[in-house]
Amino acid sequence: MQPALGILGDMYDLCAILKWAGMFWSPRELLYWNSSFRLTICEASKELCLKFEDAESSHRQSHKLSAINWEDPSEEQNADIDNYRRFLADRRDAIDFFTIPLTCTTDRQDWAIYNPERLFRLWRGDAGFLEWSEAKTGFLHHILRKSISIYGDEGSKTGRERQVSIVDSFPVIVD
Repeated sequence: MQPALGILGDMYDLCAILKWAGMFWSPRELLYWNSSFRLTICEASKELCLKFEDAESSHRQSHKLSAINWEDPSEEQNADIDNYRRFLADRRDAIDFFTIPLTCTTDRQDWAIYNPERLFRLWRGDAGFLEWSEAKTGFLHHILRKSISIYGDEGSKTGRERQVSIVDSFPVIVD
């Protein structure tokens, strides 16, 4: 099952975080990360995926998407579908409009920034928002704590270097 349309931006963020987590295995990285740290990345990534699934499920339940049978033409089903479509239309109207990159003067990076910003995300007060927000923050903090326990804190050059690398490269804004 694909994620609900109302949280595709959050799905994009999850994918960006998982791609980011892969950097800890990259031979092109300047820093080497030991196997204990990498195991923490694996465990934290799995937990993050499960928490995204919980947030997505909360979103679905809140909008009665779990119960919708798209083949059922009954009035109740149509009302639920229409309610979700109105929700999406309201969100679309509320998103700040970005100027579409002009094809003659842009490169792939312009579109890479533009497209994810147009995707719908959970907002403060939405079902699943708190779960997802806490999951992203918890993920980053868990990784930082493990880095400190292995490589030292800001008092050591190695620890400071690694913390800066983790925080500065994290692809998603956390609350």
